[in-house]
Amino acid sequence: MDIALALGGGGVRGVAHIGVLRTLEEHQFNVKAIAGTSAGGLVGAVYAAGFSTEQIEKVVKELDQNRSFSRKPDDGPSLLGLGSLAAKLTDLLADKTFDELKIPFAATAVSLYSGKEIILNKGRVLDAVLATIAIPGVFPSQEIGGRVLIDGGVMDPVPVQVARWMRPDLPVVAVILHKMPTDHVQDEIEIPIPISAPASILETINKLRPVQAFQIFSRSIEVSSKHMTELAMQLYKPEVIIAPPVGHLGILQNVDIDELIQVGMRATEETLNQIEAEANWMKKMQRKVKRRINLEPCPDYWAEVEK
Repeated sequence: MDIALALGGGGVRGVAHIGVLRTLEEHQFNVKAIAGTSAGGLVGAVYAAGFSTEQIEKVVKELDQNRSFSRKPDDGPSLLGLGSLAAKLTDLLADKTFDELKIPFAATAVSLYSGKEIILNKGRVLDAVLATIAIPGVFPSQEIGGRVLIDGGVMDPVPVQVARWMRPDLPVVAVILHKMPTDHVQDEIEIPIPISAPASILETINKLRPVQAFQIFSRSIEVSSKHMTELAMQLYKPEVIIAPPVGHLGILQNVDIDELIQVGMRATEETLNQIEAEANWMKKMQRKVKRRINLEPCPDYWAEVEK
């Protein structure tokens, strides 16, 4: 059964996407198109390039979470860099172009100066990934096609409409990463980046004004993204929503990779019947008829960018 995916952002919570993809594979769902934003763009690009979920999991586990966000000398203005993460992405994607991907894929970004949402589906995939994960002010912005681009989640946290634009005949399965566990109690906000140090030192660092300012900034991004996601789900109405309960995790904190993958798998398993119902032939025919009657062009605030 064929489906299209819209993979949302959420920083390191994007590891849960691996579990989603693995469960869909195990139950013989065929992913025919992927639209991804931020972390969803990163995981989606690597998966679309032909890497298995086992290979992606191995790569994630090999990353040093304390060095993933180190800066490089040529990084533009930003609080953090992409360090070993960018190096690993370069190893995986190299100069691969969108035309060379195994699965049709598009990432989204936002033009910093025009404010337009940009669909990235041409040129080098690596450039698109670095743009879609460029959290404004936190990671370096990327210049593609004469535009300065930042994280697509600023405008569109879960690119449902892009997935639907790519394959209007297929059900869109949206994966959102803001749901809170039912038993979670909000603790005091911790240092928003991975730092290995004794508790006494971490406590001292936590009291520094720049760190506290970064905590507030990180939290404000999360609040905004959560509400934008909820509005987008109501407005664009994906056929199925998968919502792993990972919203309690900071977007840049150290995480238990195995547990996050399992959370993604369990959340997907809960929606399997719904996905199957939406992917059956009758629903597919209904979508085709609706598309012919109500053919809508790609919205004019989207643009394709070529390297």
